[in-house]
Amino acid sequence: MRVLLAAAVLFAASAATAQTLNGPESTEVHARTGRVFVSNKNAGQILVRATDGTLSVFTDDPTSPYGIELLGGVLYVLDSGSVRGYDIDTAVRVLNEPIAGASFLNGITSNGLDTLYVTDFSAKKVTALNIANLAAPVQTPLATTTQTPNGIVFDAENQRLLIATWGSNAKVLALATGGGTPTILIDTAAPNTPLNNIDGIALDCRGAIYVTPWTCPGGGGCLRRFDPPFSTTSPSTAVGGALSSPADIDYGKFTGDIAIPESGGNRVTLVPTGCGGVLFADDFER
Repeated sequence: MRVLLAAAVLFAASAATAQTLNGPESTEVHARTGRVFVSNKNAGQILVRATDGTLSVFTDDPTSPYGIELLGGVLYVLDSGSVRGYDIDTAVRVLNEPIAGASFLNGITSNGLDTLYVTDFSAKKVTALNIANLAAPVQTPLATTTQTPNGIVFDAENQRLLIATWGSNAKVLALATGGGTPTILIDTAAPNTPLNNIDGIALDCRGAIYVTPWTCPGGGGCLRRFDPPFSTTSPSTAVGGALSSPADIDYGKFTGDIAIPESGGNRVTLVPTGCGGVLFADDFER
């Protein structure tokens, strides 16, 4: 496990570009370059971590950025009830779309083509945002959940959304991309090892599900993996060591690592999955 401490970054970076992590909330790995974008929530920034470990400011336009998603050369950011988009080469804002009835937008994913999917933590809703035409995005309410939705990831193989939930005996929900009623894919309640307050969720190259609960057996946060095929009683495997308030994670195809923002420790931790890195993993991504 490789921990990228803010102090190490400060020594490696020049005075002009050195940055510190302050409430890192979400990570997004650029498939082509291995750069890691980080929503630096408490500083109102998006940082970008180069492959040498240095941090620099991508944009300080957001107020309080949460979930981030890279699609087609645009980094989409959940910020203050809106989805904002920034060109990854220029950081110019290309989208500012308030979500109707938004309360607390938290998690975001995409279908890799033309649609974003957003969770509203407080309103317990999932919304689709078609951004095929950035000048005229289209919002579609998909679902209202009984559990509190947090992280979300698109499962391309099964053409569905997987949603991590907050609360005791947390769950992984499955939701059709066309909407409807979510179903419980995995329940961490007994006879499983109970996991509480799952924040992030990701899929690796083998279709294994990774989640980041804030409360794990023995206390503290952790990274857990569920291996397919899944059932409501699928057991989880601990991966890596203890984590401090691990938030919204991403699987990096470039390296095969899970990038974990530890919002309680002000650091980003990279955990290998055993998947090999893939150069030019996503031909569509700029």
